[in-house]
Amino acid sequence: MLRRVKRSTTLALVLSPVGVLLLAVVRLLIVSDYDENTALAIVHSGGYVNTLLGSVIPLVPILMPYLALLLLYLGQTVAALLALAATVLISPATVTGTAALSIARHDWDAIGGGDGRRHALLIILAAAFGLLLLAELAGSGLRVSARSVGTAAVVALVPPVVFLYPVTVGNSSTYTGLLTQPWLPAESITLATHRVVTGYVLDSDQDWTEVLLAGNRTVARYRTGQVVARAACQVAGAGQRRPLLPLIAARSRLPACVTAPPP
Repeated sequence: MLRRVKRSTTLALVLSPVGVLLLAVVRLLIVSDYDENTALAIVHSGGYVNTLLGSVIPLVPILMPYLALLLLYLGQTVAALLALAATVLISPATVTGTAALSIARHDWDAIGGGDGRRHALLIILAAAFGLLLLAELAGSGLRVSARSVGTAAVVALVPPVVFLYPVTVGNSSTYTGLLTQPWLPAESITLATHRVVTGYVLDSDQDWTEVLLAGNRTVARYRTGQVVARAACQVAGAGQRRPLLPLIAARSRLPACVTAPPP
């Protein structure tokens, strides 16, 4: 009972305004390349509410698959199913839905194409799990049995979730790239000196334009009159991923950001 209360308290803390604020601060520091002055400049330029929402909202698709596993482990079946449905619809996957089905068919064929000993082992394991589950259901009730089924489901879902939604530390990780990207659109900014810089516009008025430079994550200020052109672009290595079941057709890709002076 005490462990259940502790788990509920931890989950409530993560989902509380304090937990959301901590997540926002952590991501803001990551985007700022761990520079407090840059982080404060972003907050000052964008406003507290915009910075909070901008830093937290992109985290939802990233954390949704693992939140679903946590809810399933805690026995919150309905909430876990809703989180899994949201994962399929909004969380960026490393492969497309068609490719995921092809991989699943290949794995199923690999299991079914084995010899008789493998089939016998799978049947024995399935029968043993079914008997243990029935014994627990008869002795402990439906609620405890549901927890066991949830735990088994988590164990079964961990490999595909980690494969489709990998949260790793490395340059090749899609999720690491998404985590380090600011929530503002990247732009190629052409100055009157024919210099082109790539960054994220934090604020712009008739006098000054503040830009978070994409390369070194420092804040630069340019006179607005010196800004000749601004164009949305795609930073190298920040390609967008689609969910397993996208509801909207893919849009055309933005041109790559240019950092060299034009000829």
